[in-house]
Amino acid sequence: MAAISIFFCLFLISFSQATAHGGVGGGGHGFTTSLFHRDSFLSPLYNPSLSHYDRLTNAFRRSFSRSDTLLNRAAAVSITGIHSRIIPDDGEFLMSISIGTPRVKIMAIADTGSDLTWTQCMPCHKCFNQSFPIFNPRRSFSYRHVSCTSNACRSLDDYRCGPDNRTCSYGYSYGDQSFTYGDLASEKITIGSFKLYKTLIGCGHVNGGTFSEDTSGIIGLGGGPLSLISQMRKIAAVKRRFSYCLPTFFSDKNVTGKISFGKKAIVSGRKVVSTPLVLKEPNTFYYLTLEAMSVANKRFKAANNMSTAVEQGNILIDSGTTLTILPQNLYKGVASTLAHVVKAKRVNDPTGVLDLCFAACSVDHLNIPVITAHFAGNADVKLLPLNTFAMVADNVACLAFVPSANFAIFGNLAQVNFLVGYDLERKRLSFKYNVCA
Repeated sequence: MAAISIFFCLFLISFSQATAHGGVGGGGHGFTTSLFHRDSFLSPLYNPSLSHYDRLTNAFRRSFSRSDTLLNRAAAVSITGIHSRIIPDDGEFLMSISIGTPRVKIMAIADTGSDLTWTQCMPCHKCFNQSFPIFNPRRSFSYRHVSCTSNACRSLDDYRCGPDNRTCSYGYSYGDQSFTYGDLASEKITIGSFKLYKTLIGCGHVNGGTFSEDTSGIIGLGGGPLSLISQMRKIAAVKRRFSYCLPTFFSDKNVTGKISFGKKAIVSGRKVVSTPLVLKEPNTFYYLTLEAMSVANKRFKAANNMSTAVEQGNILIDSGTTLTILPQNLYKGVASTLAHVVKAKRVNDPTGVLDLCFAACSVDHLNIPVITAHFAGNADVKLLPLNTFAMVADNVACLAFVPSANFAIFGNLAQVNFLVGYDLERKRLSFKYNVCA
């Protein structure tokens, strides 16, 4: 079973304080909920033993693992509104939803790089430990098996048929060797008071890997037909739009941001810049065209040389990768210019992850110039020092960009304090500077 997906994402989402504005059967237009930073004092997952630098180094290393996974998958295939607040996590969205009738609350990783939503299910032939009860489909009145002859079943990358074709079984493996095998099913999902009936989910009976006991599976927010985003459109007439605003993270401050769906996800107003979403396979991922980057009045083209045209869809935007990964020539131009204009002592990254580092007590003391990412459609995104540099140790600040010969990713640190809107209907992605705390 070779279907590959990814689950490293950015935020802890807790719907414990939902204020309903409707949904299917709710007579309204969405909901508002609270989200808590996994590492803040507000979080039930707060771990006082992890330092700021521990969290940052772990996130940087996951960036390389995730980029390898994204590259492998790409090579293999060469309602009117919902709204909630979000607070940054050091590597995951944990999203609280309810499934079934009567409702059973689960916590799952919300992943913009995956489509299928699944949870661990009884009977569990092989499951990872989770701290709350495992969902039992036999106790849900709304649970239904999906036929192996259905279009939904055949849309899976890998499936098996049960006796008499009455059951569709799936298999997914992930880039970090995690996995899930189980049955495709139709079930009711409740998020706050927003109800999605007959939603396609995976009921996992054999699961394992690097999942923590605070999670029970994955919520797919990618661009494919089985994602929760796409199913909202079919089931509840919620247009395929979502947006998020990522506040400054990897700090001990109790700051919050938000994630919105449908009508409330529209990014508008002054100083909004938009660029086309480029359709490529796999359709789970969100591709943009990065034309160039500029720093200190020098502009560097995102191509191998000045005479080569920029490839359409040459960079993936990803909320689950902390670092920004650039083509080698582009990285070299940006890094060499910064090394020249930043008047500070060069030092080594003690973690051995990043190449361009300076001695500094804070990023603000380095006088780092604004770096502009020039996307297609005249969408110029001005990156402030908090988007481009990070303190990786006491008195050591490093450029949070790395080079790659194969794959480019616009990471989440570069997206901090921007309202980023994904409009899958118009095939546009928008940026608007916005302090997200």
